[in-house]
Amino acid sequence: MDKNNSSELSRTMAYIAAGLFTVRFLFFFLPYLSFVPHGIASLEQDGTISGALLGNAEHLVLFPVVAALPAPRWAKGAGYGWLVVDMATDIMALQGVPPLIYLSLRYGGHISSALWAAVASWQGRGALRVLGLLYALDIALYSYIPHGSFFILIPAAFLLPAWLIVIGRFFTRVSIQADPLMREI
Repeated sequence: MDKNNSSELSRTMAYIAAGLFTVRFLFFFLPYLSFVPHGIASLEQDGTISGALLGNAEHLVLFPVVAALPAPRWAKGAGYGWLVVDMATDIMALQGVPPLIYLSLRYGGHISSALWAAVASWQGRGALRVLGLLYALDIALYSYIPHGSFFILIPAAFLLPAWLIVIGRFFTRVSIQADPLMREI
C-alpha cells in the first residue's frame, strides 16, 4: 500500500473512530440523565453484546491510525497495547467479570493510551498537540485516582473524538503533500 492510500485509510479510520467513540460516550453518560428511559440508556453499557461490539469496533479501527500517526515505535507499541487491553476488558465485561476487575485493568490500559497520545501529539502542532496532550492528561489523571468520579472523564469524552477528527485532517494534509498533482492546486 502506497503512502497516499495509507493516509487515506488512516484518515477514514480516524473519522470513523471519532464517530464511534462519540456514540459510546453518549451512551456512557445517558444513565446519569433521569429523563432518559433505562432501556435506552443501558443499550451500549459494559456487559452488553452491543456494548462489547461497539467497544471493540471503536478500538479496531484505530490500529491503522496508531500505525500511521508519527511517533516512536515504543509509543506506537503503547497505543497498540491500549487497544488490545480495552478490547479485552469489553469482552471481560460481557463474560460477567466483576467491574472492579475489568475496570481496573482498563484504567491501567489507559496509561498506555495516555503515553501514546502524549508522545504522538508532541510530534504535532496546533490543535493536534493541544487536544492530544489534554486528552492524555485527563485519561491518565482518572486512572490514578482510586474510585474517582466519572466527572473527571467528561473532558476525555470531548477531547478524544475532537483529537481524532484533527488527526483525520492531519492525514488529509499528509495525503495532499504526498500527491504531486495535488501540490500544484
